[in-house]
Amino acid sequence: MIKTQFQNATLITPAFPNWEKSFVSGPTSNLYQVEHRLQNDPLELITHVKFKDSAEGPPGHVHGGASAGIIDEVMGVLVWNQKYPCVTQTLSLKYLKPVPLKLDAYLITTLTAVNAKTIEVSCSIHNGGPDGNEKTPYVQAVGVFHRLTQEQLDRFSAEQKK
Repeated sequence: MIKTQFQNATLITPAFPNWEKSFVSGPTSNLYQVEHRLQNDPLELITHVKFKDSAEGPPGHVHGGASAGIIDEVMGVLVWNQKYPCVTQTLSLKYLKPVPLKLDAYLITTLTAVNAKTIEVSCSIHNGGPDGNEKTPYVQAVGVFHRLTQEQLDRFSAEQKK
């Protein structure tokens, strides 16, 4: 079902401003091969991830930091694509079971609350393969993102040009 949802959703490319510079999933990433698709009803970002060998932590499994990195980035992708410039404020992860390195992984990311200064997002990593239970997540995460003001955005842009 996740694969079908993914295939029927709208491709997002580039994923976010300055994506080409992202060490996480940009074109020079040595950790992941990533494709993002946006589903409108319900509003979810569905991301297909193939972990590269350099994302290995425990033998045959993805390093927890590699899981955290891609989760943080996909949460940001969803928020930025909904026209909410932001930066991560807090990120909480619950590792339910080790993520196999060769997993056909899908991340499901959802906006859970939009407030004046923050946006809350949830994300989970699932198995999209025919031999796995796609309903059981490997990792669950909750993030709070600080909404940037126009002044903060302008400052970031000015600093980038230096």
